[in-house]
Amino acid sequence: MKNTDTVKGPNFLKHGIGFYHFPYELKDIVNKFCSNDLVNEQGTKFDYNNGEYMILGRILEVIYGRTFEEILNNEILIPLGMQNSGLISQYKVIKGLATPYYKDKSLDHLIPNIPMYVEDFSAAGAMYSTTSDLIKFNNALFNFKLLKKESLDELLTPGLDDYGYSVWIRDEGKHKRMERYGRIAGANAVWFHYLNKDVSIIILSNTNLTDLGDYASRIERAIL
Repeated sequence: MKNTDTVKGPNFLKHGIGFYHFPYELKDIVNKFCSNDLVNEQGTKFDYNNGEYMILGRILEVIYGRTFEEILNNEILIPLGMQNSGLISQYKVIKGLATPYYKDKSLDHLIPNIPMYVEDFSAAGAMYSTTSDLIKFNNALFNFKLLKKESLDELLTPGLDDYGYSVWIRDEGKHKRMERYGRIAGANAVWFHYLNKDVSIIILSNTNLTDLGDYASRIERAIL
């Protein structure tokens, strides 16, 4: 299908960020923006696409008969005690939520993220959390409380561009790690888990001033 991420990098401030400037329900996003014809045959080309996660979220809504937010809360966040995590909405006041700030080459200072309905990212990344909550998720995942071992092994099997199911797998011999990045302008996150060391690095940031992948790699070199 066509990539829903139509505006990237240097065009962000000039042209905005596609349909995210208007409020939509997940089912409307899938119908309007994620239901085009296939662009490439499956398994022939890697092209990261937020729309694919939105489709998965909508599939869950149909299966469970509930909203994605309800599924997320009832199946993961509440059972794991992740009390400081959830979906962001323009219509919620979330205590302690950091404001994200953004800078590109055209600016000499940080600015707040441009206006957007972050909830439109839905199953593709409309979450807020804390490092203490995310380590709970990390531990539950790798202790088979969320997935069976067979399913986790499949998730961690790399394909095109070293990408498994929603994560990258980097095998550098001595250290084999899982990587997951999150980036919506100034809101940034990185999650590394070392599969043969049982070590995790999780970093959250409300600016894009630092390459969090590089920062995590520096921590890796210091502790491993």
